[in-house]
Amino acid sequence: MSPSLFVGIDVSHKHNVVCALDDQAQQVKKMASFPNNLPGTEQLEQWIVEKMHIAQAENLIVGTEATSFYDFHVMEHLAQSPLLAHLPPSLFRFNAKMIRDFKKALRAPHVKNDYRDAFAIAMRLRVGDLPAAFRPQLEHLPLQRLTRFRAHTAKSLAREKNYFLSQLFLKFSAYTQIKPFSDPFGATSQAILAEYLSTDELMAMPIEDLLEFIIKKGRNRFPDPQEVVEKLKKVARESYRIRPALAQSVHLVLTLSYKNIRTLTSTIKELDEAIAKELEGFTTTLKTIPGIGPVYAAGILAEIGNIDYFPGHPKLAKYAGLTWTEHQSGDFRAEETRIIKAANAYLRYYLVEAANLVRLHDPTFRAFYQRKHQETLKHKHKRALVLTARKLVRVIFAMEKNGTIYRPRA
Repeated sequence: MSPSLFVGIDVSHKHNVVCALDDQAQQVKKMASFPNNLPGTEQLEQWIVEKMHIAQAENLIVGTEATSFYDFHVMEHLAQSPLLAHLPPSLFRFNAKMIRDFKKALRAPHVKNDYRDAFAIAMRLRVGDLPAAFRPQLEHLPLQRLTRFRAHTAKSLAREKNYFLSQLFLKFSAYTQIKPFSDPFGATSQAILAEYLSTDELMAMPIEDLLEFIIKKGRNRFPDPQEVVEKLKKVARESYRIRPALAQSVHLVLTLSYKNIRTLTSTIKELDEAIAKELEGFTTTLKTIPGIGPVYAAGILAEIGNIDYFPGHPKLAKYAGLTWTEHQSGDFRAEETRIIKAANAYLRYYLVEAANLVRLHDPTFRAFYQRKHQETLKHKHKRALVLTARKLVRVIFAMEKNGTIYRPRA
């Protein structure tokens, strides 16, 4: 078997600490540290070449921890290095939890420093059973930046809306219970919240004036504005009263929070347009699945990259984190198992969100979701939705692998 050099790189914002081991787990000279910038990475590249000659190695295996973007430029540089092109190097990115657990099996597990981490990464490379190799996907990267930022913004919007509703309970505690408007974030609803500082002000408003206000702000689109007025009066009667000083503070918080919501909503709209435009440069049939539009198709495509990297849909499901742990001993087998966490969180997000839409538009997926929903008494919706996403993975894998469109079952 050809001799190999195992290089572990512990990355950080400022420095990259590197350790090289041979086949016998012996360090090839001592470790080194390089600045995490272009000149430093070029020095690291030359350092690796020198260690290859010293160890007389023919194979180069390099690993890092997937720590934000700190290892991105290093891995991209090594993958395209002309000095290493004759090998070429095998590159791997480890989940940080995997390295942390592996260090517990090494001597002095309580020691934590950059040099120790680089050594642990190199040792983990030598053990084998490695994750999928790192492959630069330059063509998908611009799309991935957009879709990941959209996922981040969508979560921020959901968080801001939840915060708004919690503050709304202080101002009008019965507002979300009685629900005078179907959408508390709609234009007319927000006009009411901005116009009236407290429940007493809303209570004192004459019904005729309030009715005129609702018709004007709603652009005469409410089928029964009188019913809306009655519900608003009921909100005013049944809500808790708060002190005027607190009412002013809560009113300002709600006003500013709603500005954040509008900004985030506008950002998502702008991102959707940019994503749809970027997706035009790719060939995909995912949009033929009912319920999946350009945004979710782009999010899934950007995270999968080249489908040929996955030998089958189980590997793709594992990469997305749609696989469950197993707990079995002797005759015992646990009925409840947890979904794995070491996975691509963005791919799982887009698959689950897409599955939630597909089940609403496709009869086959709707029936599957309903069947899984009825199978258990716990976590009915979440469990059924994740299982539906797992079913969607099989469909997506087959479509992308064969280049076919979606054909629903008769």
